[in-house]
Amino acid sequence: MLKLFRNGKVLQPDFTFKEVSILIQDDIIYDILEPSELPRKPIDADIDLYGQYVLPGMINGHDHLVDTCWKGLGKTPVENWYEWDESVKASDDYKSMQRLSVTDLYILGMYKNALSGATTVVDHFPDEISKTFYQHQLTSLLEHQYLAHSVSEKQLHWGRNIVDEFRQSRGVIPFIVHMGQGTAKEIREELEALNRLGALESNTVLVDCCHLNKTDLQLIAAKGASIIWLPQASEIVFGRQPDMATILELGIPFCIGTESSNTGSKGILCSLKKALKHSREFLDNRISARDLFKAVTASAARIFGIEKTVGTIQAGKKADLIVFRTDDEEDPFETFFRLNAEQFSMVVHNGSMIIGNDEFRKVSAIDFSLYSEVRVNNSSKILYGRPVQLIERINHKLGRQVNFPFFPIQAED
Repeated sequence: MLKLFRNGKVLQPDFTFKEVSILIQDDIIYDILEPSELPRKPIDADIDLYGQYVLPGMINGHDHLVDTCWKGLGKTPVENWYEWDESVKASDDYKSMQRLSVTDLYILGMYKNALSGATTVVDHFPDEISKTFYQHQLTSLLEHQYLAHSVSEKQLHWGRNIVDEFRQSRGVIPFIVHMGQGTAKEIREELEALNRLGALESNTVLVDCCHLNKTDLQLIAAKGASIIWLPQASEIVFGRQPDMATILELGIPFCIGTESSNTGSKGILCSLKKALKHSREFLDNRISARDLFKAVTASAARIFGIEKTVGTIQAGKKADLIVFRTDDEEDPFETFFRLNAEQFSMVVHNGSMIIGNDEFRKVSAIDFSLYSEVRVNNSSKILYGRPVQLIERINHKLGRQVNFPFFPIQAED
């Protein structure tokens, strides 16, 4: 199916906006056309965006979809991650989660991301489970990664041992590991232990890092490794943020993630808002809204080695888009950060609308039977799948009604 998205103010690879048209062939951006240009092939759908802004779909740099919950769990804040983890697993709500299927939890987590504009998700979890969902319509999962949970003896034993996992990465594929999530001696020594194992290199991606000091960050910078900032989760679970001032000074590449919703974090849009607030209050606004949006698109794509397929709107890349309207004269990124997810006009993943306004119904006209008419925070939307039935099934399994703060949907009357 060939679709033309015209009359949009489209974000360019240099992060300026330009009025162009986007020609989409199935799931790929086929061409970018000037407003006066006509497609050289007959089109199946002509979608007028009426001057709305178009951004690339965002990349959530860190989530655990299997831990999708209706609330934050466990004791917070804590000094060390394992204290939180122990309190989570002892809670009644966590025990209730075990009654839900992995499929329902993953799909619910994908809805959390899709509604927030994240069309690619790095699901930090062993691929015995996650690979089942790599090609799901709601979001794409990062397919190529090697991982460990953490480095100390208290680590959760994911994958092979650290040395073997890193060796498999061949210094190219991302090797992802939690780091600096506590003050205990064994956690403070994790970074040096990782370095001694030979697993701290340019393809190493370190998650959280909220307790790392300047010397730790200097080592990370020297090795060319990257960091995933978890603005909401770090503040909720540990009551602090990483030393972003030093990270900026050292030029360490960073992107942004949510962590699982059982930390209390909601979606990538909420994480971005928290990051912008932190920048304004503690960093003299050194990280602008534009910088943060780049962190969840082009920068994240480079960190995870997927820049050839996602991160910017260019011919040959995946057709992952966010469309939103603004009447303001100010910076579009500032406007974007003030929006709530239901205010997006449309989120497109792999060339198909995942959620959007009724005016864009024809974007997915061929397979519209796969969609539902719902209300998201009282805004009428068309949403891929059968989300109301999903929530009803979860409530039935739990024997009670639960409300997901990141998924405030109701059936359309």
